[in-house]
Amino acid sequence: MNPEEFVTNLEQMILRLLAERDAAIEAARRFEKEILALKKRLAFYENPNTPPSVETLRKKAKKEPHRKRGAPKGHRGATRTVPDPERVVHSTATQCPRCHQDPGAPTGTVEKTTEEMEAPPKITATKHILDKFECQHCGFEFTATHSDCPRVGNFGPKLLVYITMLKYHMRGPLRRVQEFMWYQNDFEVSPKGIMDMLLRVGDACKANYERLIEKVRAAKWRYIDETGMKVNGKNYWLWIFRTDEGDVLVVIRKSRGSKVLEEILGKDHVGPDVADGWRAYSYIETLQRCWAHLLREVDDYKDASGNGERLSDEVHKMFMRLSKALSQDPSMEERKRLKKMFDKEMIDLVKKFTVFEELEKPVGYIQRGLGSWFTCLLFPGMEPTNNLGEQAMREHVIIRKIIGCFRSENGSQNYQYIASLLATCKLQGKNIFFELENVLRKELCMS
Repeated sequence: MNPEEFVTNLEQMILRLLAERDAAIEAARRFEKEILALKKRLAFYENPNTPPSVETLRKKAKKEPHRKRGAPKGHRGATRTVPDPERVVHSTATQCPRCHQDPGAPTGTVEKTTEEMEAPPKITATKHILDKFECQHCGFEFTATHSDCPRVGNFGPKLLVYITMLKYHMRGPLRRVQEFMWYQNDFEVSPKGIMDMLLRVGDACKANYERLIEKVRAAKWRYIDETGMKVNGKNYWLWIFRTDEGDVLVVIRKSRGSKVLEEILGKDHVGPDVADGWRAYSYIETLQRCWAHLLREVDDYKDASGNGERLSDEVHKMFMRLSKALSQDPSMEERKRLKKMFDKEMIDLVKKFTVFEELEKPVGYIQRGLGSWFTCLLFPGMEPTNNLGEQAMREHVIIRKIIGCFRSENGSQNYQYIASLLATCKLQGKNIFFELENVLRKELCMS
């Protein structure tokens, strides 16, 4: 090969390599854009505000690679205690199953206790004859009442409770409730009829709902949380107010702002309350910021740099010290001293890490909550996290996944009346069937 051919081939090779380089650079830029877009989409589902209950299995496995799924060692198990029998049934045989002859006298007995349910309850129709009166003393005209006879509608309180439990406690869609009532109870009713029954139950729960608002306002403190909820295709918000006594108030509004807090808690409300870092809560003067959110926030930056890992480590150690101090139930004077000390340490922590640009977001998150990270020290019994509020929220998140959205604003308001009563009864260990029936008898049947 002569020198000219060699130079020509070399030039062609260089041009080809340059073209391949340009194509590789363009592909890398395209992949980088796709990666950034995917990270943004992933951040919508997994971010510092994502509670551990909805973390992916892969993420959990990364944290605890050696832990097997299932009950931990030492778990008591789920074997039920055999109940005392309410009746005794004696069975004998008059024929051998093999030779079909008389087996003679029994040689012994075998005892076995079983549990079985009775036939499904039959829905009966009752005619109520209510006497009318005109008082001979004052002339007042009235009609007699009966605890099983509603003043409005044709369905009694027990049937209304039954329908409500299938819809709200068992989370059944209207058509499933309709089918269940038909197969199990031989009761025919349309989905529209079921909805009308539930609206009547909601109306009966309104008075209890108003009393619950007063309890929330009078509580020592409240755990507050909110989540998105669709109503007729529009964005609404479902709020949870859980008191220290286990009262739960469900509120559905168009707003996620402080106006909802003013409406429920009053314009002069100062707290104390436990909540996350949403800006609407800045309306509350005495606030305990949620440490669970803070720990997730700093953990999200552990891999950003060595500084991020040190920040996460120091915040976790501070939380462990706070938890230990709370577990010892110190005196109020000691609590005040601890709060002053911890507040100063948190200020120093912000000053220490604010110089690192990559930690601007988590440090800013801490800084915006200064003065509110250790409020729980001044209120014995208050939790440093909003986990109790998030626990009260979970049922409604499940309902949201099932129904998708409420079909009307009236339906959403009706939901909050019933859901508040059921959630409060369940949390306080009360029989929700019994409590709801009492409410319906009082509001629908009795004058």
